[in-house]
Amino acid sequence: MTATGPTVRTRDSPALVGVTTSGRGLLSSSDVGSANRARLLQSLVDDGPASRAELARRIKVPRATISSIVSGLLDSGVLIEEEPQPPVDGIGKPPRPLWFAPDALQCGAISVSRGAVDVAVVNARGEILSRRRVPIAPDGRTAELDRQILAAASAALADFRGRLSGIGLTVPALCDSRTSAVVACTPVPGLVGTRLPQLLAERFGVPCVLEQDVRAFAVGEKWFGQARGVRDFAALQFGVGVGAGVMLLGHLVSGRDGHTVQLGHTCVDPAGRPCSCGLRGCWETLTSSHWLRSEAVLRGIPGGRDTTPKRLAGRAAAGDQLAASLLADFSDNIAIGIANLVQLLSLQLFIIHGDVVHAGESFRAHLQASVLQRCMPALAHGVRVEFSELDQDSGLLGAAATVLTRELGVTL
Repeated sequence: MTATGPTVRTRDSPALVGVTTSGRGLLSSSDVGSANRARLLQSLVDDGPASRAELARRIKVPRATISSIVSGLLDSGVLIEEEPQPPVDGIGKPPRPLWFAPDALQCGAISVSRGAVDVAVVNARGEILSRRRVPIAPDGRTAELDRQILAAASAALADFRGRLSGIGLTVPALCDSRTSAVVACTPVPGLVGTRLPQLLAERFGVPCVLEQDVRAFAVGEKWFGQARGVRDFAALQFGVGVGAGVMLLGHLVSGRDGHTVQLGHTCVDPAGRPCSCGLRGCWETLTSSHWLRSEAVLRGIPGGRDTTPKRLAGRAAAGDQLAASLLADFSDNIAIGIANLVQLLSLQLFIIHGDVVHAGESFRAHLQASVLQRCMPALAHGVRVEFSELDQDSGLLGAAATVLTRELGVTL
């Protein structure tokens, strides 16, 4: 692709920079505009590999139509036929599942966090083909950060130049999808005013999608994680603050200008602590790493100023009652907000991201039990709280998933 056209964006979706207007990529605009083709690709994203017959059943399209669509996708190298699978009833010709080709739809993925940037190449299967992690100055000025991140991307993606479908850039920040701009960013203040989307599009000649990290987590879970085939769920991140990416009816929920929902700043204690946002008693004031560490210090837990959920879990497992009590309180605080989401949206699946996932299975089980205790009985059935299995790859896979969503014309 050649980035010769104007910036194109759609309402309530990530900003797309450097859209191709000349030349043919893997999928042309006419391809993406085909309703049946888009529905077939959507089915693969939602439910995984499938045979032609299974796809025809899923999307209720005649088998002949499916064969025609599949033929084009096979010829273009987007899909491949995998090894034949034994028939379910042992009768008939073994079906050959269709799945994304490993060499097609390779995406650049850039995940910025406080103190580091991860860069990778990811394909539509969720396989990381190459990766690189580079430290950055979290308090650096915008121009300095732009240089550092662009240099890291250039080094990591150089061998794939000309083969990338696009680049996904995720940041721990509030983003404006209309202008491809970072609006606010507490962990890395210098990202406000960044020109990275434009610079990356110009450097590599492919579109660049800018997205807030936690919204990308939700898209990544839909493509590659525990939310595949799930229409309604929330990806929640706990760390410096609280972030949420919410899917309803298979669509990513967006606020004004494409902003993420601000669940961390919903009030859970009217008389609670002041929040960095200027309000009081926000959910974030009881679930952030700052709260956990300050409580550890107040309760006299050794190493409290630098503690983490993982360290506290280790101390609790060794019999430290102070650590166990703090973890239980931390779990209850998180449960308050999750239960509110159950009551508000009737969600059943919550996928947790951040350092809290390293607190272990005992913590997760306590958290789920606490959530269920706070839910209306009529809504509690089926509610699950899970730690993300994508773990440290969440940012990169989320970044790649935002590109794939645009490239394939999938609706999320």
